Amino acid sequence: MEEIVEEKDGMTSAQSKLRQGRRNRQDKRKTIVLALILLLLAALGIGGYLFWKRTQAVDDTTKYWFDKMAQDGTLEGKTPQEIQGVLNSIVEEGMFNVSINARAVFEDGKSEGSLGMENIPENRYYARVTLLKDDDGTVLYESKGIKPGQFIDKIKLKSNLDPGEYECTAKIIATDPTTLEDIGQVRVKVKVIVIN
Repeated sequence: MEEIVEEKDGMTSAQSKLRQGRRNRQDKRKTIVLALILLLLAALGIGGYLFWKRTQAVDDTTKYWFDKMAQDGTLEGKTPQEIQGVLNSIVEEGMFNVSINARAVFEDGKSEGSLGMENIPENRYYARVTLLKDDDGTVLYESKGIKPGQFIDKIKLKSNLDPGEYECTAKIIATDPTTLEDIGQVRVKVKVIVIN
C-alpha cells in the first residue's frame, strides 16, 4: 500500500514539518545565545561596579572620597632636612597646618618615593595634594582626601621621569568637612629627585 502525502505549495507536509522544526531549533539557539550575552553583560557590569566601589573609599556620612593610601597617625623619623616644616595658612575660619617633604626622592621614575604629606590631627579640614612640575605644569601626583590625623608617605609618579632634579609645587587644598567645599590652598615648593 502506498502512502499518500499531501503537497502544499509544492512542499510535502513532512518537508514542511522538518523546516518548521529547524526554524524552532534556530529560534531556540538564538534565544539562548541572546540570553547568554545579556547575562555576560550583566555580570561584567556588576563586576565592574564592585571593582570600582572596592577601589574607592568613601566616608558614609559625608560621601567624600578618601585616599586609600592615607594612613592614620603621624609620620615618624623625619629629619629637619627632610621636612619643610609645618606650613601655616589662614583659611577662612581657622588655621590649616600641613607637613610635606621639601625633597621627594625616587630610585627611578617608576619606583615609590616619599612625599610625606601629613594632615595634622589638630586640623579641622580635609586635605588633598596635587604635585605639579613647575616648568610645564605636568601633574606628577594627585591624592584623594586625607582626614586630619592621616598622612600619605610613599607615592608613585604618574610620569616616568628621567634621572635628574625637578622643581615642583605641591598644591594642598583644604576642604570643609561639612559642606565639602574647597576653602583654600597652600602651595609648597618641592624638589623631586630621580636617581636612576
